[in-house]
Parts: sequence; structure tokens; C-alpha cells
Amino acid sequence: MTLPTLALLHGYLGFSHRGPIEYFRGVGQMLRRMDTAYLIPEVPSAGTVAERAEELARQLFRSDAPVFALIAHSMGGLDARHLITHLDPDRRVKSLLTIATPHRGTPLATWFLESRNPIPVWVRYIGSPGLRELTPEARAATPIPDREDVAYSSYAGCRPPDELPFLLRLYGRVIPEDNDGMVPIRSAQWGKFRGIVRADHLEFIGWSLGLPDARSTRPFDHIDFWVRAAAEAMAGAKGKTNEEEENGSERK
Repeated sequence: MTLPTLALLHGYLGFSHRGPIEYFRGVGQMLRRMDTAYLIPEVPSAGTVAERAEELARQLFRSDAPVFALIAHSMGGLDARHLITHLDPDRRVKSLLTIATPHRGTPLATWFLESRNPIPVWVRYIGSPGLRELTPEARAATPIPDREDVAYSSYAGCRPPDELPFLLRLYGRVIPEDNDGMVPIRSAQWGKFRGIVRADHLEFIGWSLGLPDARSTRPFDHIDFWVRAAAEAMAGAKGKTNEEEENGSERK
């Protein structure tokens, strides 16, 4: 049986690493300890979903890995879905696990596009055109169908407003439903929903803006979460590979 290569996909305004600073803080080191083959591609941080997906396809498919399991944070999940549906003719991607991905968009993106506050103005300046693709209206207008041979699953994050750090608390209040400070729970659900995690949007990748607090289980143990997520993504990929092999045998 072919073991899948794991690929970690960053979100909007994200990166692989900048010097010693990693987007997925400490996750690569954890995967090396687990002896897991992995890639952390870097795509245009503020590009459109299509642009980011095209660069992702170039980086993944120039490798000789025959099978991939993808884990995507935030906008990376939209890139992955576009790649799977439109840019993977050899069907090398077998599973996708998304974490806090705005599959149906987020009202926060709309607010960033309309607000005159300094931070949204700055984000619009550095973050177009990708920001426009994260609104609920944009996601409804550009649906991405699933592929039947891929195992899709997802996690959502959520903290009540009083547990969110100051900056994310301001953003969370823009969203009129439970959220992780950036993405509503409902929008983060796709495929097999694996549950709601008590974490904000940035805690998932190891960056906590809040002070340690036992009452709110902070700091969030993101490494423990990623051990579980990696195992689930790999199992999903292997499950789909086995299923295809069995179906192929039946057809012979």
C-alpha cells in the first residue's frame, strides 16, 4: 500500500516560513519525529483561490509522491478544493482535512472591505484580490463541487467572546454567530465534520494572542491537535486508495 505524503496548506496572508518564524509553528518538527513525509508549499498570500491553487498544483505535482493527504488551514482549504476539482487530472489527492476554512465565506471579509478603520484599510491595500474571495457572496457565486474519490473532512474552532484575545474579540463581534474570531462555525463545516475545537483561529497554528489561563484551557495544545489531524488525514487518504483498489479488482 502506498503511503500518502502529507501537505500542510497555509491561509490568507500566510507563508511557509520567514527565517525562524513558521506559519505552522512546530508542526513540521512534530511530523519529522513521527517519520512522516510532508510538504509545506507556499502560495501567493493575497492571491485569488484560482491563483493560489495553480501554484499549489505546481509545487505538489512536481514531486514524485504518488498520493497526497492535504491538511489546510483557513483559506488554504478553498485552494485545496479548487485544486482537487480542477487541477488534479491524475487524481493524486485522496483526502482533504480543513481547519477553520471559510467554505461559505465570512462576514469579517465583508467588514474588512467596507470599514474605514486603519487595519482594514491596510489589509485591503496588501491583501487584494484574495480578500474579496472570502465574503459569503463570493463563495456563493463561485461554488466548488466535491470529487467523489476524495475524503473530505473538517474542524471548526470557537471561543466565546470573553475568551478571545483583544484583537480577535473585535473581529469576532462582527460575525453574528459563534466563531473563532474570524470564521463562523457553520462556514467551517465541510464533508465529515469532526467537531468544534475550543481554540481561536490563530491558536490552531500555534500562535496564541491571549495570556495563559487554565479556565479557558489556554494555551491550546496545537501539537496534540495536529498529531490527531495528521493521523486522520492519512487514514482518509489510505481509505480512499484501498477503496479504489477494491473497486478496480471488482471491475476486472
